[in-house]
Amino acid sequence: MKHFIPLIILYAGLSGSPVLAQPSNFTNNKYWLYQRKELLFGAGAANVLSDLGGLNRIGTDFSLADLELVMTRPSVHLGYRYRVKRMWLTKSIVQYSLLKGNDQLTNEPFRHYRNLHFRTHLIEFSQQFEFILFSNEHFGKRYKIHGLRGMKNKNTLLYLFTGAKAFIYIPQGMVNQGWTNLRPLHTEGQGLTGGPKPYRLFNFGIPFGVGLKLNLDQVWRINFEFSYTKTFTDYLDDVSSVYYDNALIEQHYGSIAAYFADPSSGEHATWTYAGEMRGDNNEKDALIYFNISFVRNLTYKRGKKLKFQYRAKF
Repeated sequence: MKHFIPLIILYAGLSGSPVLAQPSNFTNNKYWLYQRKELLFGAGAANVLSDLGGLNRIGTDFSLADLELVMTRPSVHLGYRYRVKRMWLTKSIVQYSLLKGNDQLTNEPFRHYRNLHFRTHLIEFSQQFEFILFSNEHFGKRYKIHGLRGMKNKNTLLYLFTGAKAFIYIPQGMVNQGWTNLRPLHTEGQGLTGGPKPYRLFNFGIPFGVGLKLNLDQVWRINFEFSYTKTFTDYLDDVSSVYYDNALIEQHYGSIAAYFADPSSGEHATWTYAGEMRGDNNEKDALIYFNISFVRNLTYKRGKKLKFQYRAKF
């Protein structure tokens, strides 16, 4: 039996078995085990499809064609990705975004006359599930040895993702060169007789998206994602249904509340009478993100003690 032990050790070294040190200069179907855990962080661009702003026409439900690109604002995120199976991953993300919209940017007559605007701070936590459509993954040569040719590092993934997210948001409006929270102003008569109930500042959404991950070296990658999130609220911009009697709003909540309820010029007074359309509550708001992330492989350890390995085929 003792004569077979050196042969077993030799075979394991030649085969590049993952039970030994980190792999190098080969690809096998267990490669994904060396990158199961990843930390990611980065920034991106955020926009919103809501009742405010939009292009120079009546809004189109669920359509990117109504996106006002000049209202794109920054977002930052931090996350953790875990590879459950070779083609399936799960990802946890915390993200902060700033959203904005302004009726003065559209020439559509009704929305321009309405003259509403907002900015919203949004903090979200999302749990996402990724499915890999295409992958090209392998380690290249570990050391730069003159004259040695071999594969380069590859970590290219194209994937789709969906999941669920929970978020809190704070819509605000500008007055007297300062921003004020809009929900306490009850701009659609929330809490008054015949008015809607006050809306919650906590809600949920379902994201859908596509991502591309590329390697920078053996442990660092860069990630690009585009996503669309359908939320279950219509109040990211503090606008949802119909105008309420503005005199009653002023009586109960003050002049600033009355201003934000109807900041129009008054030229077409009948357009903003109580019961007239202020927003479209048949469709909920949607979020649009483009994120860039730097990704650190937490499973694979790069260090001086790692040895060069070669995989031989017989």
